[in-house]
Amino acid sequence: MKKTYIIAEVGPNHQGSVKKALKYIKKLSRIGVNAVKFQIGVAQEHYSKESFKPKYQIKNSKSKSIISEAEKRLLNLSDHIKLYKECKKNKVDYICSAFDLKSLKFLYKNTKFPFFKIPSGEILSLDTLNFISKKNIPIILSTGMASLNDIKKTIKFLNRKRKKKIHLLHCVSDYPTNNKNLNLNFIKNFKKIFNYPVGLSDHSLGFLAPIIAVSLGATIIEKHVTFNKNAKGPDHKASLTINEFSSMIKLVRSTEEILGKKEKILSKSEKQNALAVRKSCVSSKDIQKGEKISKKSICFKRPGTGISPFSYFKFMNKKSKKFIPQDTVLKLNNFK
Repeated sequence: MKKTYIIAEVGPNHQGSVKKALKYIKKLSRIGVNAVKFQIGVAQEHYSKESFKPKYQIKNSKSKSIISEAEKRLLNLSDHIKLYKECKKNKVDYICSAFDLKSLKFLYKNTKFPFFKIPSGEILSLDTLNFISKKNIPIILSTGMASLNDIKKTIKFLNRKRKKKIHLLHCVSDYPTNNKNLNLNFIKNFKKIFNYPVGLSDHSLGFLAPIIAVSLGATIIEKHVTFNKNAKGPDHKASLTINEFSSMIKLVRSTEEILGKKEKILSKSEKQNALAVRKSCVSSKDIQKGEKISKKSICFKRPGTGISPFSYFKFMNKKSKKFIPQDTVLKLNNFK
């Protein structure tokens, strides 16, 4: 089984501190994440004066102005070069969601990344989608708040010049997501509908959902991470601590090992155990030399080191080459 690609989403949880963002990379690189993900944007480029907060942000943050709050938690564009270099130094992938075209172009020009990450809120943003569609870089597409029709339109638009390598993320954009709204059974159907690999961008509490998602075939797990769940900001409460994230990774890897392959495989120990617990053809009485073998001459008993009960017909009506005592495991070379 190919290993699940695990993304630690720092998002805005660095609270506008590049020093803290760099610390996240160092800490996360030690626990086995594949990528550390950030968000980039210029507030004035993607918020109009009529913008308002979604309910979860009002609940999780006291600031009334969405623009002023965004400016506080967004890093300068140039800071992302530092983050990219730090990721490279610590041998983890750098991934970043861009909220506007200016930021996206900056990322493309100044950093290298394995995927364009299209966040749920940008799934219908034609300017950024158009830019991404012209580049030969794989895409991770989050689908929170999107209908199937929204997803179809976006995929069609991205593929209009050439078929893209797209990874879809099942996502529920609620922070935190109630378990009853996760709908993880959709993961398998999602893959069938679009014929693309499917992962999970999870905002539920704890990490049971990612483990279940992996068992359902998720190829990517994206989960928010924080140093402090009680810190100010919109995403901390739906995030895992570093220690929790580490535990999640260990369980994901154990789940992959337990799931194994799609083929039926007998382990070495099973083959050895079969010799002890399966049955063979055994003499049910003393068999004289030259005696013709009949059904009355045999029974089936452990161990499985002799002739299989399914092969008893191979020596029916044959004669014994020698005297065989009662309760002896029979071998084909006993008969002629």
